Amino acid sequence: MTKIPPNNIINFPNAWRPSSPQTPEEIAAALLEYKTMYSDEIAEMLWQTVLGELGRTGCDFNKNIGKYFPAMVLVLESIRSLHLLTQEIEHPLQQFALDTIHPDDFEQIMVDIDDEMD
Repeated sequence: MTKIPPNNIINFPNAWRPSSPQTPEEIAAALLEYKTMYSDEIAEMLWQTVLGELGRTGCDFNKNIGKYFPAMVLVLESIRSLHLLTQEIEHPLQQFALDTIHPDDFEQIMVDIDDEMD
């Protein structure tokens, strides 16, 4: 039997692979990261759909993107905040919404809308 000389050995690539979470804290952190990334993806997808539908109704954001962009980003962050809220993950807009939006103010608006539809 012939021996292969060591200089003819091809080393297998040593690809780095992250280790699996081992402790409850690591698992919680990994789960939080996954949920946050998923919320980001969902928010981005829904945001693009909302902007596309607004475009179909005649909104031309391109004519003055600097003017519209802050409101567009606010819509994105609102969607992200709402999705994160359902996952019990904090987002700065959640407290802002609690401080500035009062459900009683919207009750009358909803009643008025319902009356108009009848």
